[in-house]
Amino acid sequence: MINVYTIGHGRHPFGYFLGLLKQHDIEFVCDVRSFARSRWPQYNGKVLSELLSENGIGYEHLPETGGKFSPDPIAIVRGVDRIIEIAADVRTAMMCSESHPLTDHKVPRAKCHRVGMLAPMLRAKGVERIIHILPNGETAEFDESGLEWAWASSKSRL
Repeated sequence: MINVYTIGHGRHPFGYFLGLLKQHDIEFVCDVRSFARSRWPQYNGKVLSELLSENGIGYEHLPETGGKFSPDPIAIVRGVDRIIEIAADVRTAMMCSESHPLTDHKVPRAKCHRVGMLAPMLRAKGVERIIHILPNGETAEFDESGLEWAWASSKSRL
């Protein structure tokens, strides 16, 4: 059984973010942002990789799984396969910047591509559980396939 966790770094200080990872025994972070950079320097790829490594957590940036641009279908499948490959060996979280996976709408929508794009692809490839680590440390699981992706719907109105 393969499980994949998801987490967003949000505006958390690194110590808080690390605490969330440790609380859920995460051993490896797959960075699924298109670009491994942030306005918060601790989440820039090289810095983040070093900080995680110092704390016994692996790191790999998979830009092909990013949600900012129209991804190359072959590349995104390769990235999703890489997430599954890692998660088959160690407890893995895919990470982007959005700390809340769902909107607060009456009918929630996927707030980030971890939920709106990657989770359905992972499920289609046999990942049994996708566990979303929330900013308060709790977890949530839901059926991502029925969710409208808020980012995609806002783009369609442009």
